[in-house]
Amino acid sequence: MRSLNRTILRIFILVAPVFFAFHADAQCKRFTKKNCLPALAPYIHNGKLTSAVFNPGESADVEMTFNAGKQYRVLVCSQETVGNVQFKVLDKTRKILFESKEDQMNPSWDFKMATTQQLIIQVSIPQMEESVQKTNLVQNGCVAIMVGVKN
Repeated sequence: MRSLNRTILRIFILVAPVFFAFHADAQCKRFTKKNCLPALAPYIHNGKLTSAVFNPGESADVEMTFNAGKQYRVLVCSQETVGNVQFKVLDKTRKILFESKEDQMNPSWDFKMATTQQLIIQVSIPQMEESVQKTNLVQNGCVAIMVGVKN
């Protein structure tokens, strides 16, 4: 009996992180569809859901292709728990084409592409405040990069 309990505990320890990761990912996709897609209007979503759960202080780069002659909106949408997420749009040489403002919640950038090229969208989640760090409560949340297009 004791061996069976240990086996069950081991299985739980192995499976629990996977379950919670899938659950967090599903919640993030639901948040993105409900809260971020409407913010793209009147642009039409490109069909790609690029979202993930982030912790304070994390950042990520995402490369996307933008086609010549198209009008685009890039929107970075996030849950309030992660604070004011900043984003930059960079070209392949890492030259900054756009940088969001610090006081902007769910910032976006509208632009027209002269030539087809890959751009890098770089998101940065603010560091956790020192007073919150002492409580050991990590305020993670969903961050989505949405791209809409107008012909």
